[in-house]
Amino acid sequence: MFILWEVAEMSVMNKTENVKQQYSDDKNLSIRTNLHLKHSTNKQGFVSWLFDKYEFSDNCRILELGCGNGGQWQHQIENLPKGCSLTLSDFSNGMVDIVRKNYSKYDNTSFQQIDIQNITFPNETFDVVIANHMLYHIPDLSKSLSEVNRVLKPGGKFYSTTNGNGGMRPFLHNALKHFNPASKSFTQEFSFNLQNGYEILSDHFSDVKRIDFEDSLSITETQDLVDWIKSTISIASYSENDLYKLFDYFEDIRKKHGAINIQKECGLFISVK
Repeated sequence: MFILWEVAEMSVMNKTENVKQQYSDDKNLSIRTNLHLKHSTNKQGFVSWLFDKYEFSDNCRILELGCGNGGQWQHQIENLPKGCSLTLSDFSNGMVDIVRKNYSKYDNTSFQQIDIQNITFPNETFDVVIANHMLYHIPDLSKSLSEVNRVLKPGGKFYSTTNGNGGMRPFLHNALKHFNPASKSFTQEFSFNLQNGYEILSDHFSDVKRIDFEDSLSITETQDLVDWIKSTISIASYSENDLYKLFDYFEDIRKKHGAINIQKECGLFISVK
């Protein structure tokens, strides 16, 4: 019996304890990032694309919420305009420790544990706030966006990235139904996604723009995809035999087509206070 998908993979994506467990360190995040770095077809890369969209001016104050391991800032902090200051923050103390270790050499960078639902800064502190691929984890999204608006200066910009409800998740769901027709894995919609993000953000910001990142995956190493799936689910919920079956299923696809091809839905919202 194929039991892996009887459990909810990320059905508690916005539950605090699950987020704490998933992101106590950067192991799971690194596995997920690695899949996209190795197998994305858009060779510009998501981070490079983001920095083409960010607008930083001299002396601006930048806050990133949910910074994770701070990967997007590698080789970028030194390129910030003159006088800029950057605060890297995360809900996880483990992540804050990682970015402090990686970036403490920069005088213009500080580090802080912050819950986006209660941002510990005065009103109108920042010119730019960034929250990438994290808003769908937040229990009280409306309160969080009110907090972001509060700490932004008038005319300040809020950059937030997220996924759509298409792309990788329905691909994986359809694949897993071969093993368990009743499976509901990878069917829960993100609470904040490309499809509903504009409406949600428009309740808090005067001007909202959506920009899609055109990309797909062409996975030539099957184990990378299996590792990605493992990183999203409690490891105690499945057996090695389950994983072998899953690997063989995707490996057959890779051999037949030369790669496991998956469309991606990902994009950026730019919101102005």
